[in-house]
Amino acid sequence: MFNLKHTKRTYYTRHIKRTLLSAYLVAAGLVAQPVFANNDPLSILPPETLVRKSFSNIPQLRAGNMGINLAGNQKSRLEAGHYEWTARAGLSRRTDLNGGRYREQEFALERPVRWFGKADKDRAIGDKGIELAKASYADQWHETSRALLKDWFEVLREDFTLKQLRQQLEITEQLSAIAAKRVKAGDAAHFEQLFAETELQRVRALLQQTEQRFELATQALQANYPGLPLPSAGSLPQPLSVDSQDPKASEHWLDKILEDNHELELAQAEADYMGLQAARVDQDKMPDPTLGIRSSRERDGQERVVGFSISMPFPGAARSSERSAALTKAQIANEKLQQVQTKVKLMARQAITDSQRTFTTWKTLDSLRQQSMQQANLMQTAYRLGEVGITEALNTRKMALDSAIAADTAQIDALSAYARLHLDAHLIWALD
Repeated sequence: MFNLKHTKRTYYTRHIKRTLLSAYLVAAGLVAQPVFANNDPLSILPPETLVRKSFSNIPQLRAGNMGINLAGNQKSRLEAGHYEWTARAGLSRRTDLNGGRYREQEFALERPVRWFGKADKDRAIGDKGIELAKASYADQWHETSRALLKDWFEVLREDFTLKQLRQQLEITEQLSAIAAKRVKAGDAAHFEQLFAETELQRVRALLQQTEQRFELATQALQANYPGLPLPSAGSLPQPLSVDSQDPKASEHWLDKILEDNHELELAQAEADYMGLQAARVDQDKMPDPTLGIRSSRERDGQERVVGFSISMPFPGAARSSERSAALTKAQIANEKLQQVQTKVKLMARQAITDSQRTFTTWKTLDSLRQQSMQQANLMQTAYRLGEVGITEALNTRKMALDSAIAADTAQIDALSAYARLHLDAHLIWALD
C-alpha cells in the first residue's frame, strides 16, 4: 500500500539532511578564524609614530615638558641663592657745642652669605628637582599611554559589537519575513510573527544603544588624542598566551615591569627631594651672617671712615617649627614611597594574571561561539523547513549572538591585557 505520509516524511528527512549539511559548511565558514596578514597581537594598536605625534598635542604632556624647563630655572635660582646685595646710603648734619655745622655722608654695601655647605646643598636640591620633573613627565607620559590604550580598545569593543548586531539584525529580519510568509500561508500561528517582530525590535534597540556608545567612545578618542585615526580593523589578530613564551613568564614580566617603573621612580625622586629639603632646612638652625663694608665722610670730609660689619640673627621658634615641618614632609614622602612600591608590585602581578586569564577565557568563549553559531544556523534552516518553531530558532539565534559578542569582547580583552603588559614593561610607546 502506498503511504503518502511516509513518503513525504522520507523526502523531508533527506532534504533536511542535505540542507543541514550545507548549513553546517556555511556555519563552519562563518565561524572559522580569519587569515591575518599580520598575526602579531600588537598590530591592532595604532602606529607608534602617530601615537607620538598625537602626544605632542596633548596639553598635560606639554605642561609636563614645561615643568622640566621650570625645574631648570629653579636650579639656577638655587645656585645663585636667594640673598642679594643691599646698598645703604645716608646723609646727616652734625652740630657741635661751638656752633659748628658739618655735613656727613655714609655708604654701606651688605649681603648675607651661605655657609656650612648650604650652597652645595642647594645645588643638590636643584639637580634633584630636575630629576623629579623628568620623573613626573615620564609618569604623565605612561599614564597617558594607559588612557589611550583603554580608549582605543573601548572603541574596538563597540565596533565589533556593532558588527555582530548588524549581522544579527539581518538574520532576524530574514526570520521575521519567513514567519510572516508562513502565517500568511496558514502554516504557522500568528503569535510566531509577533514573536519574530518583537525579537527584531529588541535587536534594533540593542543596535541603537551600541551605536550611541560607539559614537561617544569615538568622540572621546578623537578629542583626547588629536590627529590619531580611529581603529579600522576588519578582523582581530589572535591573542597570545604569556605562559607559552617563557616557562617562568610571571617572574620574567614582573622583573621587567619593576625594572623601569615611572611611578616608582617618581615616588623615589619625591622622597629624595623632600629628604634634601629637610636636610637643608635643618642647616638653617645656624643662621647665615650678613657681611658688609661701610665708608663715611664726617665733619665735611675732615674725617674719613672705612669699616667692615657682620651681623647674625638669633634663631627663634619659627626655625624650629620649619625644621619639624620639613622633617614630617620627608617622612610622609617615604611612607608614600613604600605605599607605591606595594601598589606597583600588586598592579604588575594583576596585569600578568589578567593577561593569562583573559587568554584562557577567550579560548573557552571562542569555542562556545563556534558551537552556538553552528546550532543557530541549523535551527534557522530547520525553521525555514517547518521542522521547529520560531521560539527555538530565535532563542538559539539570541544565544549565538550573546556568545559571539562575549567571544569578541573576550578576544579584545585578551589583546588589551597583552598590550597593557607590554606597555607597563616599556616595550611599546616608551618615552625616549
